[in-house]
Amino acid sequence: MSHQETPHILIVDDDEHICRTLSAILQAEGYQTTTATTAKQAVEKTKTKFFNIALLDIKLPDMEGTQLLALLQENNPETIKIMVTGYPSLQNAVQSLNLGAASYIMKPINPAELMKTIKSKLEAKQQAEKITKEKLSYWIQSQIRKRQPSNLQEFLEETASELTEFGLTKTQAKIYITLTALGVASASEIAALSKIRREEIYRIIPKLEKRGLVIRKLKTPRKFSAIQPEKAIHLLTKTKLETMKREIEKLDQKQANLVSKMKTIELPIQPNNPSIDVISNQDNILMKLMELTKKAKRQIDLITSLRELKIAYMNRPKKLRERLLKKVKIRIITESHELDAFTKEIIELSEASNNPIELRQVEKLPFNLLMVDDNEAIWGETQPKNEKTQNLWTNDPTQIAILKMSFENLWQKSST
Repeated sequence: MSHQETPHILIVDDDEHICRTLSAILQAEGYQTTTATTAKQAVEKTKTKFFNIALLDIKLPDMEGTQLLALLQENNPETIKIMVTGYPSLQNAVQSLNLGAASYIMKPINPAELMKTIKSKLEAKQQAEKITKEKLSYWIQSQIRKRQPSNLQEFLEETASELTEFGLTKTQAKIYITLTALGVASASEIAALSKIRREEIYRIIPKLEKRGLVIRKLKTPRKFSAIQPEKAIHLLTKTKLETMKREIEKLDQKQANLVSKMKTIELPIQPNNPSIDVISNQDNILMKLMELTKKAKRQIDLITSLRELKIAYMNRPKKLRERLLKKVKIRIITESHELDAFTKEIIELSEASNNPIELRQVEKLPFNLLMVDDNEAIWGETQPKNEKTQNLWTNDPTQIAILKMSFENLWQKSST
C-alpha cells in the first residue's frame, strides 16, 4: 500500500455491536480498523487519518449514508467506499454507485463475501497504482532523453526553493512543478512523482486552485492540471507586489505615530558642539547631503565626479534647485572630461539666473567634498574600496578650516 503497509479500514454504522463484530473479523484478517457510529464522527476521523477502505451504512442517525458518501468522495477521493445496507433498494444502489461507491453489499454481512470484496478492491487499487508508477517511469526516461535533470527530486528541491521567493510554500511549489511536468494528473500520480503524501496534496490543491495556478478536471478519478509557467510566475509576481504594496502602506501609516512616540524619549536639544561623525550607511549619507544642501544660504563648495553631480542634481527637488541657482554661490571641481549636454545645461541655467556656477576640472579628484557656508562639511573617498567605506561629517571649525584650505589649493590648481 502507498499510505501504509497494513490497509486501514473505517467502519461506519450506528449499531455499536456491528462495529465491534466487523472490527474483530477484519483485525483477524490482518487489517487495521477504526469505528464511527455517526457521519459526523466519520468525517472527523478522516481529517486526521487516511483510510484505504470505508464501510458505510446507508442508514445513519445524523445523515443519510449516501450523503456521507458524497462528502467523503469530495474530501477523500482516494478511499475505496463500500456501501452496506439492511434495506436494499435499486434507487439506493444506483445512487451509491453514481456517487462513487466501489461496491454495494447487504446485511446480514457474509464475512467471506466481505473479505472477497475488500481483497478484490485493494488489488484493483494496487494495479492502478502500478500502472501510474510505470507511466511516471516512462516520463522520467523521456525527460532524461531530452537532457532534463536525471535526479528529479534534486530538481524539485532546487526549483521549489526558487518559487518560495514568489510567495508559495515549498510543498505548494513542488505540487505545482510536478503538475507542470505531468500535464494532467491525479493525486496518486502527483504523490508518486513528488513523494508528497496524498492527504497533503488534497489539502493543498484547493489553495493552488484559489490562486489560479491549478485547474481541476470534472472526471473520475479526479485529475488536475497546472497553468503555463509564464502565466503562473506572472500571477505570483503580481500577488507578491500587491502584498508588498499593502505592507508598505501599513508601514507608512505607522511611521508618523512611531516617530512621535520615539521623540517623547529624546533629551532636550543640546548645543551644537564641534564634532566629527562617521557615517557608514549609504542612505544616511544621502540624507545628510540633502540636509546640508537645504541649509545652504551663501555658498556651496563641491568636489565630485560628473556622474555623482548628475545624480545629485536630478535627486534635488525642483524648487530647491531654483533657490540654489538664484541665491547661493556654487563652486564645483570635477574630473577632466569633455563637457556633455547635461553639464552645459547646468551652466546655461546658472548664467540665466545671474548667479553663474563656477565649474573647474582636475585630472584626478583626491576626495569627494560638500561644504556649506564654511560651517559644515561631509567628505569621503572618490573610489570606495568596498561597501563598508565610511564618510565623515563635521562642524568642527579646525577641521572646516583644513577642508577649506584643501579646496582652495585644488581650486587654484584646476582649470576652468
